[in-house]
Amino acid sequence: MGIKKLKILYITTSSTGGGGVARILSQKTAAFVQLGHQVRIISTNDSSERPFYVFDAQVQWQFYSSPVRTMTQMRRYYNFVQKQGIEAFQPDVIFVLDNGIKGYFASYFLQTKVPMYFEVHGSRNFLLTPIQSKVKRMLVDRITLWLSKRFTGLIVLNEQSKKDWEHSNITVIPNWIELEQTTHNQPSFTSQQVIAVGRLVPEKNYEALLAIWKQVQAVEPDWRLVICGTGAPSYVAQLKENTNESVIWKGEVEEVYREIQASAFLLHTSWMEGMPMAFLEAMSLAVPVVAFDVDYGPADLISNGKNGYLVALNEEQTMIDCCLNLMRQPEIRKQLGMQAQKDMQQYDQSVVLQRWITFLNALV
Repeated sequence: MGIKKLKILYITTSSTGGGGVARILSQKTAAFVQLGHQVRIISTNDSSERPFYVFDAQVQWQFYSSPVRTMTQMRRYYNFVQKQGIEAFQPDVIFVLDNGIKGYFASYFLQTKVPMYFEVHGSRNFLLTPIQSKVKRMLVDRITLWLSKRFTGLIVLNEQSKKDWEHSNITVIPNWIELEQTTHNQPSFTSQQVIAVGRLVPEKNYEALLAIWKQVQAVEPDWRLVICGTGAPSYVAQLKENTNESVIWKGEVEEVYREIQASAFLLHTSWMEGMPMAFLEAMSLAVPVVAFDVDYGPADLISNGKNGYLVALNEEQTMIDCCLNLMRQPEIRKQLGMQAQKDMQQYDQSVVLQRWITFLNALV
């Protein structure tokens, strides 16, 4: 079947940063342009207008630099999107790739008959924090559910994510990995380096990761932990307070696969997820992952004891045991890693892109 040429508008946030969502956006929009589609991105909350990842030169950009925290500011922002995105660009489809509270309000403020889809890259519980009052949590929960129903449909990363929503039109399309760039690169099965990759933000639960590492490193002092990612300086400083020289903070790393490839395994302690790009990349490089079994995503990728280790949330001693097992038994690391690499075939770009082509062709 031929590919219909579309104008695709992305409404997103922090798309020039070094996070996993920005990375898959750069790859996906490049693929769409190569298929003959036109792509425009409207982005907020960017510290720079120079993307960390390489975007196709034909992708059009619009940046909105003003704050969007109040309803008045949100109305101004969506007036900008209405004019620069909808009226000026005349898109055939709109994808909202902003899972913060303002992203949900696209379905309320934007006046258009163009199909508009909410792309979900994590749990809706991201907006519900323990420090919120019970009333506020209930209010946020109800508002986001109501607003989500106003979208034409939702696109989620895995089947598990569907249970977060009450929408009649939910499509599952996972993230992809470019296997051609990774499968010929084999890891060092004798490495004494552990890696953690991800934004340095509270929901990634680095406090638990560092507590686990402290106990692991006490009995395996020759090992080191490399952390790739950035966050608010005050939060990063807080994390660094109780670490020693065995923890190496790399910041944002453009070719992070090189650090992953040099590692024995990837350690991940987030208390919520979508489908972490770091998992896909590590597993495609035959580097096993040790992670908490949280909503949503890890269980779709990791088969406990077969291609990595999946640990019940907050079972830190179990995670310590898993780490020590991998450190002390390189043959187990190799066995799990090679199986992980095989299991990533279904997430190859060529496979997942075909699902996007089918989705886009069905729009018009």
